[in-house]
Amino acid sequence: MNGCRAKAISGALALLAAAYAGPGLAQTTPTLLLPPSREARPAAPQTEPERPAASTPALPGPAGIEIENAQPLDTEGLGLIDAANGGLSADTWAASNRTFVERIVRELPAPIASMPARALALRVLETTAAAPSGPKGANFAALRALKLRQLGEIALASNLASLIPQRNGDENLLRVLIDEAWLADDDERACNLVRDALGVSKSPDFQKALMFCQALSGDQTRVQLGLAMLRDQGVPEDAAFVTLLFAVGGDGKGVKIDGLRDATPLTIAMLRAAKVAPPPDVAATNDPAVLANLAAGDDGTPEFRLAAAERAEAFGAIDPQMLATLYADFELTPAQVADAANFARKDGGPKGRAALFKAAQAASAPAERLAALQRLWQFGRERGGYATLARVGVTLLSDVPAGPDYVAYSADVARALLMAGHEDEALGWMRFARAAQAAGDEKAEAVTAGFWMLASLGGLNWDGARDPGRLEAWRKSIEASAPQTAPARAALATTLLAGLGMLPPGGTIVATTQAPFERLSVPMPSPVLWTSLHEAAVAGRPAEAALLAVHLLGVEGAAGASPYTMLAVLDGLRAVGFEQAARRLALESAIASGL
Repeated sequence: MNGCRAKAISGALALLAAAYAGPGLAQTTPTLLLPPSREARPAAPQTEPERPAASTPALPGPAGIEIENAQPLDTEGLGLIDAANGGLSADTWAASNRTFVERIVRELPAPIASMPARALALRVLETTAAAPSGPKGANFAALRALKLRQLGEIALASNLASLIPQRNGDENLLRVLIDEAWLADDDERACNLVRDALGVSKSPDFQKALMFCQALSGDQTRVQLGLAMLRDQGVPEDAAFVTLLFAVGGDGKGVKIDGLRDATPLTIAMLRAAKVAPPPDVAATNDPAVLANLAAGDDGTPEFRLAAAERAEAFGAIDPQMLATLYADFELTPAQVADAANFARKDGGPKGRAALFKAAQAASAPAERLAALQRLWQFGRERGGYATLARVGVTLLSDVPAGPDYVAYSADVARALLMAGHEDEALGWMRFARAAQAAGDEKAEAVTAGFWMLASLGGLNWDGARDPGRLEAWRKSIEASAPQTAPARAALATTLLAGLGMLPPGGTIVATTQAPFERLSVPMPSPVLWTSLHEAAVAGRPAEAALLAVHLLGVEGAAGASPYTMLAVLDGLRAVGFEQAARRLALESAIASGL
């Protein structure tokens, strides 16, 4: 979490009041960072839209002075960060349409298995800024809090919800606070909130939660009545829920539960109260907060907790170091670790990945550790999960110095470090490879050609970013190493460079001389999203453009996006000032695609 958030929370009310003070705080038009050949965008509005004057009449004061009644503070713009500590400007939503923005937030993909896309979404959702103008469908702060919770940031969501005085009367905020209480093992607080929630909404979710609370107090009569009411309402029967409901307070023996792939915080609380070990399919849930809770707990088998931890890390809900610790503590035989590569291929799951990690951890000599990490990362490329294994693997690099003796490993190490967001460390390995090339190491030449492309995309301190000669050298190196995939890789690279405004003149022709001229059929996002991002970028609506970019990328982020999608996303983000986010997404796309 951002170390400045506590300070930002304490000042959130004051900042919100400032956001509504008028056009004096309006953000200046962002610099448009498009290639010179692109059409220039018109400037964004420099002031907030006018707001209606207060309707409360002024009261007469002493000596003829009129005193206005204090207006209730509109808390919809409350957040956890501001422009001074990583957030956006206070007027970032000023030109956006309220109805459309509410839909963008409500339907934002969650979870997100892309750290750059996730970070971009969190930055927007956490920002303290005046809510967009227009007909109000839901409390804007509550919508953002609920989406933070769905992204796995349950502590941030709860913090934001706690800032809002009307929280006990808002369904979305109550959902956040109830989930946080279940996962904190605070059933009493959760049940009190559930009763508040039923005064706001008769959602079946709240009715089920109330029945669990009644089961906790031993009131089986009301539990039976509640089940009958759900049947009368046509709510589909949930066999696992009913089984757990009647197992509450027991010893868990003989209770068999299946079908919990959609586990929720309520599910976790019920398993705990029934003393039932979570079945394996619970670890397949897409709720990052639930996965993080399972990974940190002591229920289920070690392999079950490891599977939950891998998914939690992939969705950004736990730190890579936590998963590394679980890998290190996982019990395997010496033979399994010694022959980790074969064991991992046969196992294909968490145990195999743990064996590869433990083998790298056990290697004392730097070259042996680097070779073991290469096997770990290659396994991720072949079997899936490379991004997680890259982030976890780099935790073992702290005592491995970058140097000329390890140039053979530098390509894999630098890419893993970049995927983990450790750009300075990656640059150190890249520079040693360049030094080896200058000293006459022929093997280092192809490595440094690849580094030129990554450095250009990432904006790293590497010369020759716009040199067509460097681009041609890169193309020749990939054609020599993998001629069959070279055309597709060159096409992606030129698309990413173009989206970042980094493609040198004539670069497409230079890089794609062997690319076939053909029509391709690829999955594409909705045209509504595509055109909406373009419109938001043209009009200079940064927060809206950022969330639309996340929509376009989807759950997988840049790693699963087509070149066409990446071009639209990078161009749109740069147009509203998200240069660094665009670069990180371009790197993610490039590394995931093997560039």
